[in-house]
Amino acid sequence: MATIELRESDKRRAVNLNRKNKYGLDSVQMMRLINSHQKGDTYKRALVEYRLTDINFHREVELLINGKYNELKEQVKEW
Repeated sequence: MATIELRESDKRRAVNLNRKNKYGLDSVQMMRLINSHQKGDTYKRALVEYRLTDINFHREVELLINGKYNELKEQVKEW
């Protein structure tokens, strides 16, 4: 699998969003990111993964990468 190179401006935007949200997400924000990852192209998926990795949501990123969207959505509903 080829590595996607994200633009620096996109990385900064993701980090700034995480900082603005105090490095956390509520269930609505997380659901939006899950849906965005599921429907997005390769670059969009990489952006979502980068943002979640920045806030240490490594388990969630692993589920996204493996296509376990429904499993992750069920977990988020319990938040």
